[in-house]
Amino acid sequence: MEFLYHVTGVYPKWYPKEQRYDRSVIGRIAAQDFQKGVGEVILKFFEEWLDPSLVVKKTKNPMGVPIKWELKNGSVFDILTYEQSTESFEGWKGDIVWFDEPPPRDKYIATLRGLIDRAGRCWLTLTPLKQAWIYDDIYTAADGDHIFVVTVDMSENPHLGKKEIENFVRSLNEEEKEARLHGKFMHLSGLIYKEFGEHNIAEAPKIDKDWTRYFAIDLHDRTPAACMWFAVDNHGTHWVYDELWLGDVSLAELAAAIHAQEGDFKPLVRFIDPAMDKENELAGGFNPRKELMKHGIFCQRANNDPYYGKSRIREALRPQYSAMYERSLPQLRISRWCPKTIYEFQHYLWDEFVRDKSDRDPKQKPKKLNDHFMDCLRYIYNSNPIYRAKVEEDSSSNIEYKGEFTKYPVSVEKSGYHSLVERK
Repeated sequence: MEFLYHVTGVYPKWYPKEQRYDRSVIGRIAAQDFQKGVGEVILKFFEEWLDPSLVVKKTKNPMGVPIKWELKNGSVFDILTYEQSTESFEGWKGDIVWFDEPPPRDKYIATLRGLIDRAGRCWLTLTPLKQAWIYDDIYTAADGDHIFVVTVDMSENPHLGKKEIENFVRSLNEEEKEARLHGKFMHLSGLIYKEFGEHNIAEAPKIDKDWTRYFAIDLHDRTPAACMWFAVDNHGTHWVYDELWLGDVSLAELAAAIHAQEGDFKPLVRFIDPAMDKENELAGGFNPRKELMKHGIFCQRANNDPYYGKSRIREALRPQYSAMYERSLPQLRISRWCPKTIYEFQHYLWDEFVRDKSDRDPKQKPKKLNDHFMDCLRYIYNSNPIYRAKVEEDSSSNIEYKGEFTKYPVSVEKSGYHSLVERK
C-alpha cells in the first residue's frame, strides 16, 4: 500500500507530510518469481488496489507478465524477480523499492546502489524462512532511524479468523511456528543456546584483582585464533570480559598479543583444545601447546566433553532470582566489548537442521561454523569455574623439616604453574 501511495501520489490524510513525494517517482518491485510471486501476489494486489485509470502503459515480457508500468502522473516502476541474473538489477536509479519475500543479498545490494543518487527508500515484506543475511545486515542493525523493523504476529492480523489460524497451526512443527506465526528467523530456530538474550549482554565490568580469571584458546591452521578471557567474581557471577580474534600471525606473535591484552591481569589457568597438544611428525614434532609455552603461555589440555559444558552454559544463561539484587539475573554475562562471542551465541546452530522433521531427525551435533568462541567457553565450563579467594604468600618457597633425630628447616622451591601444567 505504501508503494502505491508514492507511485500514484494519492496519500491518506494520516500519512506524514514530510514522508510524501510531491513529484513523480521511479520505483521497483522485486519478487520471488514471475509465476507465483508476481502473478499470484503482486498482480492480484494491483487488481484490487490500483485504479486502472491511473495507468498509461504496461509493457509485458515474453511470458505475458507486465513488468514496466507508466502512470499518468509521470511515475514509472518495473518488476523483477530473484530468478533473473544479478546483472538485471544493476544500472538502475530510483526513489523506492519494494522486496516481496527475502531477496538474495547480491540482488538487494545491486538495487540498493540505485537508491543513492535520489536518497531513496526500501521496503522488505517477508516471512523469514531463508536468506539469513537479512538477520545480520538488517534485522539486528535496526536503529529506528535509518532501519526500521516491525515484527507482526499472525494473531495480530484482524482479517484472519481465529479458527482458521488454529487449523493452520496444527500443520506446523515447532520450528515453523517461530517463523510463520511469530515472524522469527527460521535459520535461528536451530539455535543451540536459545537461552541467550539481551539479559546476558552487559557493559564491560571493572575486573578486580581478586576475581578468579580463566583463559581459553581455540587454534586452527586456516582460521584466526580465538582467545577468551573469563572471570568469576566474589558473588559467583561469571563474566566473559575480553576476547581476541587474530589471524595470519605466528605463535610467537600470538603469544605477544595475548600478553599485551592481559597486562597485569594474568589468568589463574589456561585451556587449549586437546587436538593442539599433539606432536606433528610431518612438521618435525611440532606441538602448538608446547610452542606457546616457549613464549610464556602455559596451557593445559581442556576437557573436550561436548555435552557437560553445554548444559552448564545453558544453566548459566538462564535468569534466576537473586536475593542480593532482588531481581532475576543470569549467572553468565558477556561484555559488549566481546562482539565475536555475542555473534556466535546468536549463530551457533545444530548441524543439518531440517525444517521437515518427518524427513529425518536433525543431527545432535553443532555445525562447524561460528563455533570458535563457543568452544572456548565450553572448555572453561567443563572445568567447573568457581571463585577462589586468593591467599597472600610471603615467599616463593615452602619450608620442609628434615632430619632423623634433630629436625632442621629446608627451603624447597614451590611448584610453579609450568610444573603444574606439565604434571611434574
